[in-house]
Amino acid sequence: MADKINVMVMGGHTTGFHQFEIMGPIYRKFLTEAGFDVLITEDRQDFTPDRIKPFEVIVDYTTGEDLTPDQAKGLLGGIIGGKGFVGVHSAADSFKATPGYINMVGGKFLTHPSAWPKLTFNVKNRHHPVMDGIEDFQMEEELYLMETYGHFEILLSAWFKGFERPICWVKPYGHGRVVYTALGHAQQQTENPNFQRLVVNAVRWSRNPDTAK
Repeated sequence: MADKINVMVMGGHTTGFHQFEIMGPIYRKFLTEAGFDVLITEDRQDFTPDRIKPFEVIVDYTTGEDLTPDQAKGLLGGIIGGKGFVGVHSAADSFKATPGYINMVGGKFLTHPSAWPKLTFNVKNRHHPVMDGIEDFQMEEELYLMETYGHFEILLSAWFKGFERPICWVKPYGHGRVVYTALGHAQQQTENPNFQRLVVNAVRWSRNPDTAK
């Protein structure tokens, strides 16, 4: 793209899993290589209205907790106003008591299998810009089994125990665009080229679907 996208990657506040001290530098590397300006942060105050203002896309790799009213106003109001939101994996297990957040994401984590299955991830819409350059692929992943909300378009799915599970979807939220993917648990998954391609595509599409490719 001709102009850089200003991206905030929010993570952290976990021990033993979703380790942002490991994943944060990986996000910085592949998003910077894609041509984006990137802030890697664990400070939830960066969601407040004044501090979130310069950022066009928010990548959310958080786990648990809740937001203060001012943080929620900045994040949700920003997406409603036209910012892009890319929720990764545990973003569906975050801020559950924050009004509006789970409805924005489109789903809430319930549980996952005790063992990580090697799954085949099937592309459902090869023409969508978020799936550009991605074919069906296999990967071991902590499969999120979720409760979903509202209407969204499923772009990636996987079969598990006789049911097709949504893995990546897109939806509008006010004037903004939301992408959620259940992929991205740990270092192995975050370094997977298909995952990185998906996140890069998601950043571009959520910022401006007309110039995503």
